[in-house]
Amino acid sequence: MTIAFTSDADLPECLNTSSKQTTKARQLVHLHSGIPAEKARGPRPQGFFSRTVIVTLQNGVDIVIQFRPEPLDLGSFLVARRVLGVAVPEIKVIQDEELESQGIWVYWMTCIPGKTWLDGARGRFSQTRVTTVRSLGRILSKGYVDGSSGLVIDRKLHPHLELLLASEDPQIRQFHVAARDLIGKLGQLKNLPLFVAHFDLNEVNIMVDDNCEVSGIVDWELSTPLPFGMGFSRIHTLAGEFSEKKFYMPPEFEDAERGFWQEIWDGIPENVRSHANPEAVQIAVTLGTLLNAFQLEDGKLTDGPHNPAVVDALPKFLTYRIPLIRGSGSPPYSE
Repeated sequence: MTIAFTSDADLPECLNTSSKQTTKARQLVHLHSGIPAEKARGPRPQGFFSRTVIVTLQNGVDIVIQFRPEPLDLGSFLVARRVLGVAVPEIKVIQDEELESQGIWVYWMTCIPGKTWLDGARGRFSQTRVTTVRSLGRILSKGYVDGSSGLVIDRKLHPHLELLLASEDPQIRQFHVAARDLIGKLGQLKNLPLFVAHFDLNEVNIMVDDNCEVSGIVDWELSTPLPFGMGFSRIHTLAGEFSEKKFYMPPEFEDAERGFWQEIWDGIPENVRSHANPEAVQIAVTLGTLLNAFQLEDGKLTDGPHNPAVVDALPKFLTYRIPLIRGSGSPPYSE
């Protein structure tokens, strides 16, 4: 079960304030780099599953130190870094026996330049959304990885759908028809190429520069290779947003959404594009949308209640059609 921090008080005494975290991070960076730290700061907001400190060395280089309540599988980070390059931070574990004895693991990461999308676009989301979402598509289009979609479907996706169908949770039961339909279509996804999928893309995990072009993506621990299209299912809330717990399509929604897909399609290699049948990609996006709403943890469905705003919007999200399918004159969603 994933462990979350509700406040700094959940951390051991040696890290239970922001000042203690920055002091420890400075010490660790100096010890492992040999270069003294000039300053340190914590980003805002902090995550639920870690405490992060950005340490600036005397040579001007920024290093990210994360304190986490459980060890990470670095494989997902390494795969994302290999295919997406500098848009993904390098990461390594720092051994600290004292902290590990108290249930804290330490990670060292390169610092992605810029600010979180939340901070970088503050007060100007409507003016910059198209730029940010298009540039995100440009980055994610490079995410091709070797491997078989068939294996992923058989080992991960089919069992996930079976768990949904076996669930008596009333929030899930209303989507049993959609889950059955998707199980019947899984075979059409087996020829799709695999792409690394972040699956937690949001305005805190996406970093932007001063022009709101995406400079990188952080927090890859939930990522996994999935059939092309599945990892792009957050397009609903990248081009749109939730306002007062209701899904909202701002005026720039379709420009951002179409731009995202254009960058994806233009950026994938021709030999990969030839295997990305649009009808199969559409099924993959729909599947990703459903599974993203009811995720797995340790091979089991996460306990409810699930996010009611997402559940309320899901019937609409499941009607979404990608531009390659709906053409130029139809709206993204059916009424």
